[in-house]
Amino acid sequence: MKRKILLPFALSTIAVLLNGCGGEKTNINEDPNNGVTGVTQSTSCDVSASDCLPFVVDYPIAGLNFDCSTDKVNHFSTKIDGNIATGACKLGDDVTFYIQGESPRKISLGTIKLDDISKLKMATPPRIRLIDLATALTGTPVASLDINDQTTHAALALINIFQGLGIEREDNVAGDIQPTTLTVDKKNGLVNISKDVGAQEFKNGEYINILKPWLKVDNLSDNQALDLLKQLLNLSNTGVWQADLPFAKPSGTVETSRADGFFGCNKDTYASCTKADQSNLLHSMGNFLLLSDRQGYILGYGQQFKGPATIVNGLVFAPYILSTKVKPVKMQLNAQTGWLNSIERTINSSQPLRFSLNSSSANDLLITKGKIVNGNTIAGTESIYRQLTKMKDTDPVDSKYLGAWQQSIANENYKGVLDIVKVNPVSYLTKDIFRTEKNVKSKESYVFPLYATLTFRFKETSIPAVDVGIVIDENGDIRTDIKNNSTSTDLSGVCGTVKTINANGTITDSNDQVQYRIGTTGGTLFSADDKSITVRMILSNPKFGNVDGAIFGLNLSTGTGAKINIHNLLAGQPTGINLSNFTNDSVTWSNTYAGYQLIYNELYDKLKDTERNDYIAPTTEDRELAKRYSGTVSIKIADQKIDACKAIRIKP
Repeated sequence: MKRKILLPFALSTIAVLLNGCGGEKTNINEDPNNGVTGVTQSTSCDVSASDCLPFVVDYPIAGLNFDCSTDKVNHFSTKIDGNIATGACKLGDDVTFYIQGESPRKISLGTIKLDDISKLKMATPPRIRLIDLATALTGTPVASLDINDQTTHAALALINIFQGLGIEREDNVAGDIQPTTLTVDKKNGLVNISKDVGAQEFKNGEYINILKPWLKVDNLSDNQALDLLKQLLNLSNTGVWQADLPFAKPSGTVETSRADGFFGCNKDTYASCTKADQSNLLHSMGNFLLLSDRQGYILGYGQQFKGPATIVNGLVFAPYILSTKVKPVKMQLNAQTGWLNSIERTINSSQPLRFSLNSSSANDLLITKGKIVNGNTIAGTESIYRQLTKMKDTDPVDSKYLGAWQQSIANENYKGVLDIVKVNPVSYLTKDIFRTEKNVKSKESYVFPLYATLTFRFKETSIPAVDVGIVIDENGDIRTDIKNNSTSTDLSGVCGTVKTINANGTITDSNDQVQYRIGTTGGTLFSADDKSITVRMILSNPKFGNVDGAIFGLNLSTGTGAKINIHNLLAGQPTGINLSNFTNDSVTWSNTYAGYQLIYNELYDKLKDTERNDYIAPTTEDRELAKRYSGTVSIKIADQKIDACKAIRIKP
């Protein structure tokens, strides 16, 4: 039987992130002191050029004015591309944001140094966040997400303006983030305000009264605006996080400019991990795929390989060889929050990212350090960090910014480095498809939270299919909905609601059943007969039995995306949903842990009898696990005979 096993990308292909994308060029001549007219372009450069940096503005608003420092003549404005607002300037530019029409009256929104956002052009455009604009306005970084913090207060003012614009246009209700537009006519209306608005007016709150002739900007309470700011920060960090085995790390002590991956050993210094003169040198390496969701939680799992280094003729072999000599061990990441300082984008050393390998927390593997640079990468070594930040070889690197991990197990202390890349950021969920009670009008129908049942089938047809109940909640995140007295093949649900959120990341529902976070939504897709929401899921908990470790929708390679088409459901058919990939074929799920175990089993079985003494024979359990490496998954609406499961509801 031909097997296709989805394994993560090699992190040595970080260069893939440096690819650009196509675009347009502008040529608009204006004088900013006399107002701006005719601004129709969103880029100051050809975005396919290597020195042109496309960016995303945190809040999805089109028509937001900006100037690029290397273009002294032209002016630009953001545009909506899908569900995000985009623009572009040249790498290293200072970008000045503002709102202005044909009159001199202006709302100044701050000047961003692009080098502080991203120093490299990458495949995923970096985000300019509202807190970045607020910091530029006040000249002071956010000290804490508190309404009394002056920079936070400025960020809340920006939210109030953008929310006010959306409410006026009926693009969104108060407290809901939806794409909106600053039209030319609206910007021209600034002629009616008495003075310009800038940092001082945002700080002291005077902007509210100044802007009254133009826009109502007090639609939200401070706490509501703060909740939206936190939501935006979570969205900036949501995506697929991956670290990989040390594919590119060579034998011996040779240094290269390639990423080392997730690697370390039982010695005090990282350099000792590849020195042949070390006694009892034990290598440890790993990889993982994680999901961060819209509420700030991260979940998923990985594999660890641990054992003696291979040393031949005084040379330490490339550490990746360990994956051919030892069985993988699953590293479980229970859903957790607080591990990342979302303002500074650094790992909180006091709340490290924690992987468990067994029941003893003393053996947990901890990711203790690291800083996200260019919006998407944590570098494990100085050489990669310097490449990502364009530092000189002689420039010192603060070690707290480098990805690092540690673990104590079997009386050995391990430590090492890791490179992490975040890909596939999410976008906003448009209300035309993601209809909740909050964003529809009275007497209108809505469908989220959406309760459904996933059916997992296995390529090894001897394994029975497994049903798992899920709910896509009103935030766009996905958790299980598993009933009491579930069985190994029937983990469907009865549509419980949230009762309590537990410290370990789980949720206790209204039926007093513990539920697990398993994924999130990516965005919405709209066409005549396809109104879909993209989904990403990782099922990682022993509770899931044979589908523990199932992954789908991460869209890391062709054919691995997933979307739920709810076109018929929105048209009033309560059972009208289906799950497919982006080419409308069946969705394939994979289990990387089972896949690595399958590789080990097949390698072991090909060994000669005399060679097997150096290996641990796969157990019966190992061989059963390996059978669960892949399959297909489908979806159906939850049982409509249960009142709580009704797919179509009407807002009072």
